[in-house]
Parts: sequence; structure tokens; C-alpha cells
Amino acid sequence: MNTESRIPAEVYPGDSNLEKAPEPEMKYIPVTGERYTDKGFMSLEWEHVWRKVWHIAGPVTDCAHEGDYFTTELGPESLLFVAGPQGRIQGFYNVCQHRGARLVLNEKGSVSSFSCLYHGWRYYLDGRLADAQDREDFDSDPCSHVQLNKIRTQCFAGFVWYCLDDDAQDLDAFLGPIKSQLQTWKMEEALRVEHFTVELPCNWKVVIDNFQEGYHIRTLHPQLLETVDENKEAVQYDLYPGGHSRMVLLGCHPSPNLQPPDIVPQVLVQMLAKWGLSADDFSGRLEQIRPALQRQKRRLADSFNKDFSHLTDSQLTDNYLYDLFPSCALSVYPEGEYIWLLRSLPHPSDPTKCLFDYWTLARFPAGQESLYWEHMDMTLTRDQEVEHKRFKFGEQSISYGIDQDIGICEAVQQGMASAGFKQAIFCHQERRVQFLHDNINRYIKAGTR
Repeated sequence: MNTESRIPAEVYPGDSNLEKAPEPEMKYIPVTGERYTDKGFMSLEWEHVWRKVWHIAGPVTDCAHEGDYFTTELGPESLLFVAGPQGRIQGFYNVCQHRGARLVLNEKGSVSSFSCLYHGWRYYLDGRLADAQDREDFDSDPCSHVQLNKIRTQCFAGFVWYCLDDDAQDLDAFLGPIKSQLQTWKMEEALRVEHFTVELPCNWKVVIDNFQEGYHIRTLHPQLLETVDENKEAVQYDLYPGGHSRMVLLGCHPSPNLQPPDIVPQVLVQMLAKWGLSADDFSGRLEQIRPALQRQKRRLADSFNKDFSHLTDSQLTDNYLYDLFPSCALSVYPEGEYIWLLRSLPHPSDPTKCLFDYWTLARFPAGQESLYWEHMDMTLTRDQEVEHKRFKFGEQSISYGIDQDIGICEAVQQGMASAGFKQAIFCHQERRVQFLHDNINRYIKAGTR
């Protein structure tokens, strides 16, 4: 097998989407254990990072019709999003303005107005107070001036986004050059088909640090060596303004660290067979599998009822992992057929815990009501009701690969509290982790001047 390794930008020199981003000037702030355990640092992050950036609240499809709503949490805050008149989606703090009771207790639903369970104050879908019990008993009629507190809300790529700071930059500026990359995948055509939230016994950064690098693949995910080249010379890391980043791994290409080196792994045997190719034709020349699959996918796209016209050759076979600052990872499978949204959110009060969100998004071919996902050995249906499963670490499985990722997090968190750990020692492959922490400090510094 040819073991020469090149980053994707060199493998596909004509692909502008894969252009290597210039390396930024790093600050190299020390990444110490206190960043993962200290309540004071947790408060600084909440005030100067979490409240200043844009977050994904949920899929636009959860507010498909007027009156459809959903709620979500960020740290100690509960937030409400609703499709109002003309279908415009608006976000609000989920709190009644009368005495501070949480307004909506359900996670999602459809209503014509919102009524508080405490004293019955009722709000229109646009947040204005519609009615209040004994309104004449107030010094001034509350319905004349009271409304729910809005939060900045915008829709992009099939998601509802929000920002808690009225003065922060807009979403386009926040995303920067990564916005156009996300647009190429047509995520707005995807449906959420899995939704888990897991309480983990670690700080949120332990989780997202892990998704920033491929250095751990050989040790933690040895099964992935069958389908991706995780060699340090082959993985492309791009660091973008604003703290976002990207990792691209060549797919349909076994790692040169896989043994034996010239046998087609079974997972690729099945992939080749699906597209009408024989693994026997690639024995001893595994480096030809990826370009052969790219050609065959384009040749047979119509017969599989698929449209690849908007995708590059790389997007047909390779693995893209985008990290949106500070803690949202979008892992896009070849063809963009499946997308994992993986993010860690701060615990409301404990820096040694976090909430881990796991979504699977699937793009169904036009007119197709079901989809078989080989990777998870499961059949997905377009109209299935998605149950939001909430549990604590260890109570049930998410998926084999993700279980491996979050399974190591408790041990890492324990080490962060040790007097024997002074600060992290990063190799070049882990510079996205350093970049993340540099940008956390940049936000904190900007907010505490």
C-alpha cells in the first residue's frame, strides 16, 4: 500500500473549499487544571463567552407552523423559541414578567398564546402581554407595556440561532469564512432523527477538547483506522477568525498504521459492493479506493436517487469536522447524508459537570420516506417522532464511537484536579485545542477591560 501522506488541500489542489487557512498567531496561554475546576473561571466564561457568542437553539423544523414552539437551556437560563405571525421565529427568555415564574414547562408544542401557571398572565406569540388577571388593580395596565424579553434570533442552515448579547456582532460576522463552507452541505434539507442530552462528570471543555484533534484516534478509536487516514501528515487543520476551526480527514482510505496493510477492510468491502465495485480489484492498491468511489458515485448518482452536483469529490468520501466556537462540533459524513451535532454546554452551577448534546441529522433523498444508515445499522423514517432522551453518563449507550469519546472524559476531569498536573503539553496536531483556549481568554480579556 502507498503510505505517502498529504493533507486534503494537496490531494485536491483545484478544490477552493479545501484551501488551507493561514496559520494564525497563537497566544499559547497555559492550559491548566483550574480552567476545568474553578468556579471563578466558570463565572468568567459565562459572563464573557457564553453570553457573547451565537448558539444553535434547535432545528427550524421544530417551528414549522405559526404557534409551534420549543424550549432549550443554556447554563442557568431557559429560553423559548416560537413561530409567530407570518411564521417568523423569535426567541425569548422563558420567564413570566409578573413574578419571575418559568413561563413554559414543556419542551415543545403548539399554542395560540402562552399562559403562566402561577397567576394566569397570558402572552401573544410575539411576546406582548395579552391579558392579566385583575389588570385594573395595577397602577397602570400591564397589558399596555409589558412584554417578554426578546433575545436575538436568526435562522441559517436549517437551525435556529440565538445570542444573549444585544451588542455582539451579527451571525454572519460571527461565523466568518466558515459560513460558506456550511452552506455547501445543504444542512437545511436535513431532519433531526436522534436527540440525546447526557449529563457528564466533566467540565464542558474536556469534551470539546477531544473533538478538536485526531491525535487520539489511533488509541481511542482503532476501528476508524479501517476507513480514515489519521496520520499526522494527512489530517488538515484549519483555524479561522473568531475561534472556529475545521479538521478534514481523508476517508475511504485505510490508515498506513492499519495492519495488515494491503488487505481491503471489511467495512470498505461493503462500501465498494454498495456502489457496484469489487474489493478484489483493489487488493494491494488501497489508495485507489477513494478516487474509484468518487467516480462511481457520480456515475450512479441518479440510480441511487441522489444529487451530488453541489458537492466536491472530497465531500463524497472524506470526513469533515467543524468546530463552532466555543463548543459545537458538526461532524459531516461523506455525501453530507448524515451529520452529527456534538456539543458540550456548561452545567448551571458545577464546573466539574456539563451537558452533552448529541443530534443525528439525516438528508433523505427526494421522495424517499426511509433511509438505512449503515454506520449505525438502523433504518430512519422521515416522519418519525424524535424522542429527546435525557440521562446521566453510564446509564445507557449513545453510539460506539461517541461512547469511546465520552468514556475517557471522567478520567481526564479527575486528572485536572490533581496537584500532579501542571499544564497541558500539546503537539502540533493538538493546536486546535490551544486555539480554543486562546480564544476563550480573548473573549474574557475583551469583557474585563
